Amino acid sequence: MNNSDFLLAAYGKLQNNYGWTASFASDPNDPAAGAWAGQQWTAKPLQAAFINSRAENNNFYSVGVMNTPDVPKRAKSLFKRLAVLLADDADPGSLMGPTSYILETSAGNYQIGVFLDPDDPDTANGPLIDIVLSYMASRGIINADASGNNPVRYGRLPNGCNTKKTASGFVSKLHHFDGQLVYSLEDAAASFGIDLADAREWAKNPPLQEVKFTNPKMDGVEAFKQLINPDLAERSYHDPLLKISAAMVSRGMDKDGALSMIRALMLAIKPDEGPELSRWEARFGHDLQRMVKGADKFAPEAGPDDESVVLTLDELEARTLNVNWLVKGLIPRDALGMVFGGSGTYKSFISLDLALHVAHGLDWTGRRTEAGAVLIVAAEGGAGIFRRVQAWHRHHGLERAKNVFVCITPLILSEEHSMEVLRNSISKMPVSPALVIIDTLAQTFAGVENDSSDISAYLRSINSELRAEFNTSVIIVHHSGHTVSERPRGSSALIGNLDYILGVFRPEGDERTARLSVIKQKDSDKIDDLYFDMRHIVLGVDEDDEEISSLVAECGKGPSELGRTSKYDGAVIRALSDGPKSEDDLRKMTAELSHNPTTARKGLREAINKLEAARQIRSLGGSVWALSPHTI
Repeated sequence: MNNSDFLLAAYGKLQNNYGWTASFASDPNDPAAGAWAGQQWTAKPLQAAFINSRAENNNFYSVGVMNTPDVPKRAKSLFKRLAVLLADDADPGSLMGPTSYILETSAGNYQIGVFLDPDDPDTANGPLIDIVLSYMASRGIINADASGNNPVRYGRLPNGCNTKKTASGFVSKLHHFDGQLVYSLEDAAASFGIDLADAREWAKNPPLQEVKFTNPKMDGVEAFKQLINPDLAERSYHDPLLKISAAMVSRGMDKDGALSMIRALMLAIKPDEGPELSRWEARFGHDLQRMVKGADKFAPEAGPDDESVVLTLDELEARTLNVNWLVKGLIPRDALGMVFGGSGTYKSFISLDLALHVAHGLDWTGRRTEAGAVLIVAAEGGAGIFRRVQAWHRHHGLERAKNVFVCITPLILSEEHSMEVLRNSISKMPVSPALVIIDTLAQTFAGVENDSSDISAYLRSINSELRAEFNTSVIIVHHSGHTVSERPRGSSALIGNLDYILGVFRPEGDERTARLSVIKQKDSDKIDDLYFDMRHIVLGVDEDDEEISSLVAECGKGPSELGRTSKYDGAVIRALSDGPKSEDDLRKMTAELSHNPTTARKGLREAINKLEAARQIRSLGGSVWALSPHTI
């Protein structure tokens, strides 16, 4: 059977909603960037042709149907109804009733599903679905999704390969299929031995899952010996990792710090290939996080003898002076902040200008930066990001930076799969980023912006999985409020959960200028507003002889200073009065205005920028300038 016929049977009629599929060739335990992102399924011919032609790939589908938003996503927040009740690694011999299909996904491992009646109201009852799936997870019938996305989790399609290293390219085998068998949720659950009444009762007081030692007498030395054992077949992970994490937390290390230390240790002992690599990978992901979180019970309780929380003025001054800055007095290191603004306020251009100054170690807005690698998650404007970077380097006369990295793959960072893809990709970078820019919140978030719980969970995830994990500063680019432009759009939890907030505003009637204001700054005094001019940079022409260009943000003067002129302004106007000149020609003609060549070059550059902003001169491309028509 082909995959599209299977999907038609599984989803039934899709009216104003959609399913979801994913197809990729890489190992699901070590996926290529964006592999899990997938695409919507609405039974269109091209979609069917695509998913049917990828027999050599891992092919997955979402067990849940979702509502159709402006931007389709596989997200629990868009859950419409459950289409398939699915069991992982199930035993066909233990079934209590008939099923719609039985699929062997690797040697001796079976995925078993029951198609659900779209007209059964229970399939659209989100809280009930959560109860049923959590109950099934507690009984080992399904593998629980740690992100809570069980209602839209993935199952394998019948036509495809399992490219996990442990599966050795196993070709899926469909042992049973009955597309006409469609049950209510209650009857489908009964096929797996689940009674809905029992599940509801269980949900009132679910047991806490506790990570336990299998060898409780192991000491710290033995834990390290077993973890770093050079004989991979004899190496142990579970008890050593639990022992080490418990020891760290019991001595006061916070969970994020313990997790980072243990991950570093795990990376140092990572096997190269084979079954031992799969065993290592199984412990490195969610299992390791669960162990460290489970070690909470070993954390020391705060008591009256703990370090005092009261500071003297001298101690307060020392802490204030010890703030580390990525951009002095403006962007702290190892912090979570936001740049927001309305549509068309150039917030993305200004954020990019900041990132590239950090990458090159250049002062930004006259403030010292700490040079470092930067990562731009370009969820908006992915296609144009290279042109913007190219224009910036041309405008500043610099070679392209080697430490700028870009992600243009759509990622929903409020979902565990996408966050894991990004986190794994960052860990493979040659150097950890000093700055990560997420552009924008709306394109990387599947929740409700006005819901404080959704927003807080999104920010906590970025804080722990990106900022704390890589000791980096993260800036989220966001839109301003629909009715109040002076604050970020959405829940007030945004303001409370961020270390700093910068607002970008476009002065009324001004075409290519923007004002940057500090709305919140936890670690320093607020600075005065900064003003940016947008430079129009021509990069060339395309095959249709149409201009290829981009804007570049450049910090300029405040409104009170725009009218000032310099000797370089007049020199440029005079030089161009008898015809266009290249920038090299202008540099030679103004060199005599200063004995210092660096001062002369800077004066010329400032004059060109100011005169272009004032529309007195214009670029002809290729660093050639001419007077504007109204100046002649």
